[in-house]
Order: sequence, then structure tokens, then C-alpha cells
Amino acid sequence: MWNYFAPKEITWYQWRLDGGRAFLRKNGDEWRLAFFPGTYMDMVPDSGGPEPVDQPGSAAVSFAVGTGKKVALRPHFANRPYLITVRNEIRLLPGAEARFTVALPPLLRFELEDGTVLAEKQLFNLSPTWFGDKESGDLCLSLPLMLDPQCKGEVETLEATDGNTGVDNLSRVSECKALIHCDIKVRNSTKNELDLKRIAIFTDLMNIYEQDGLLLSDTVLIDTTAEGGLRMSVDEGSHRNRKKVHAGNRSGLSELLVRRGMKFLKVITGM
Repeated sequence: MWNYFAPKEITWYQWRLDGGRAFLRKNGDEWRLAFFPGTYMDMVPDSGGPEPVDQPGSAAVSFAVGTGKKVALRPHFANRPYLITVRNEIRLLPGAEARFTVALPPLLRFELEDGTVLAEKQLFNLSPTWFGDKESGDLCLSLPLMLDPQCKGEVETLEATDGNTGVDNLSRVSECKALIHCDIKVRNSTKNELDLKRIAIFTDLMNIYEQDGLLLSDTVLIDTTAEGGLRMSVDEGSHRNRKKVHAGNRSGLSELLVRRGMKFLKVITGM
């Protein structure tokens, strides 16, 4: 679904994207492109493509002019952090660890083999939300999804979650192949309780991989600091040998995002 291919001239192609759609047609150096982003709440496991279709329906068509034989629809992280709300206030006791799994809607780009971007669109319409205080906060994309923690010793079930999540059950999200599946681990290394309400995911350093048709990201590790803040780091872990479809920023620096109260500090340290 994410590989480069040589489209036939004057033929519309469609990608099914778990409730969204993307369309492309080539005519010489003219490219016609269209997106139907859909909504996160209407997400349904249904993905595939490219496949020939008659027309892109009611989706608005844009144009690009450029020379190229092969093109691909490529997944990237959004240009802003993702903001996720925990379903209920969760208290992590000293030494405790909680794990969350979330499916992140990608930023989709039609790209030629040389990396030229013909068009881009965020899969699913997400609302911008401010996270943090007025001076040092960040404008994020809010996911209308509330999460349950997965804890050590907990037995996995496929029981339906409540109606606030926007999904019928946990397996529904896991079957979506157009979304980026991300594991988040939160650890409380202090001697005090830690209350979790919202989690912001900064994706600048993160990679996206493909395995068996699923998109996977690096694991996000969030740990407490001695000063009482939160530090985020990225762990490639077992994904290192998998096919990489998006590379994060690896400039030789390790970026740690630290939260103290409602303020964010950006600390740059040499690796």
C-alpha cells in the first residue's frame, strides 16, 4: 500500500484508509490528486490500494505538475504533537509502570521517487488543542480517544470499552493498517505519586516501520525526573530490523522534552 508504483496514464487510483480515502491520476506530467480524510470517530478497519476506480467522487481535486514515472502514498507523522487524553485520572504509585497503545493518524503525502511531494493531507480531521501554559506550551492535534492503561500482570481481554472512546472494542483499532500503532510506557521513578490526565507525543525523533501490512512506530518512554518533571525519550527496540517507511530526525543530538508543572523545557544534550 505504501510502495512506489507506475500508474497507467489517465487512470484514477484509490487507497482505502480505514475510513479515509486518497485518489491519484497521472496524465503525462500532470498529476491529479484528491483526499477524503474522514473522521477519527468513524474509523473502520478497511485499507488497501492502489486500485483503479472510475472517479474520486465528491472529493476536491488538486493539481501538480512534475516529471516522474513512479509515485507512492507515504505515511509520516503530523507536523504537530499528538495529544491523548487518559480516560480516567490514573495515579502511578512510586516504582509503578503503565503501558498504553494508541493508533496515530498519519500525515499522508503523494511522493515521487526522488522525494518530491505532489500533495499532502492529514488522515482524519483533528482539532488543534493547546497543551501547556501560555508561554511554553505547544499547539497539538487532539485525538478524540481516551485510553485504558495496560499494567503488569493484567490479563488481556477484548471486552468492549465504554462509549467515550469512539471505538467498539480494542481489537478494532489493532486491525487498522492505515494508522501508526504506537506503544507508550510511563514510569514513576520518584518516591511520590504521579497523576496522569493527558499525554503529549512529540514525534520529531520517531521512525515509522512496516511489518505484515501494519505501521509501527518507535516506543515512547516517559519517565519522571528527580525534579518532579516528565522526560520523554524514544526506543527503537525490536523494530530496528523492520522495513522503515519514515525516518525521524537523527541530527546527532538527543532531544529530551521535560515537563515541570505546566511548563515545557527543551534540553539538548550530545549523544
